[in-house]
Amino acid sequence: MIHQQDGRWLRTNIVREYFKEVCKRAKVPILSSHALRHSHAVHLLVFGANIKYASERLSHKSAHVTADTYLHITEKLEKESPDLYSNYINS
Repeated sequence: MIHQQDGRWLRTNIVREYFKEVCKRAKVPILSSHALRHSHAVHLLVFGANIKYASERLSHKSAHVTADTYLHITEKLEKESPDLYSNYINS
């Protein structure tokens, strides 16, 4: 959660509206905070972060939750893993 300087929590709708305004000014698509979270998770996994690290960073209860949620990414990584290992051994 985000809080103000005096320690009070910001309401979700205030953060959402502020973010919309920032996106409009920057002339970028307006995304939800959930979309940003999802993008961050995908980037972590695609660029090689350990699934346990990603799971902890996302505050999931377990790495299984992360793996199930991002199955499309983890399956892609599993297919690429033998090639990555082979490239490492042969370099």
